Amino acid sequence: MQAVSPDPRLVFVTRSADRVSLRAKLMLRNIDPDGDWIVAHCGATAASRRYPPEHYVEALRQLGNRAGQVILTGNEAEQAMTQQIAQQCADRVPCFDLAGTLTLGEFACLLEDASLLLSNNTGPVHIAAAVGTPVVDLYALTNPQHTPWMVPHRVLFHDVPCKYCYRSVCPQAHHNCLRLVAPETVCEAVTGLLADTRPRPQMRAVV
Repeated sequence: MQAVSPDPRLVFVTRSADRVSLRAKLMLRNIDPDGDWIVAHCGATAASRRYPPEHYVEALRQLGNRAGQVILTGNEAEQAMTQQIAQQCADRVPCFDLAGTLTLGEFACLLEDASLLLSNNTGPVHIAAAVGTPVVDLYALTNPQHTPWMVPHRVLFHDVPCKYCYRSVCPQAHHNCLRLVAPETVCEAVTGLLADTRPRPQMRAVV
């Protein structure tokens, strides 16, 4: 017997209470909760799935203010990285660091109200898919099974002969499947996907 679902989409139901607390955190950090933003999630648990931070800096600097506010996310262990990225982008990009400050529910609301997620291939990609947010996925070729599900997306990688290694640390020590993705390519993917997707609603009314 085969199980069949009439709706195969991922679902993450956000809550009003999380949106209220998220809005307060945004305002505390001088982020316009009624403005446009994209989320950039620059970390990942596995080292083999991390696009170089300096490449993120260059891609975001090239993007400038064309995507609105850029909100960096991550866990507490990634705060040093996100702080450095924010500092190096500050003269070109309206960039804000929220790494280590959000609950899961607040993070889902942030993604739901974002125009786009730019991320390594890690958990936030799937939360974004579940709330219907377009994704630019920097996709390490360690595992071919987990591209963004049923949302508009761009998947970026550099093809390598050692792909599908299923390793958390690059066995060749060169990370070429990600390192050789040019920051210009990332910037073009973000602007192209934003142009191809309808404007998303602003921060939802708090009730």
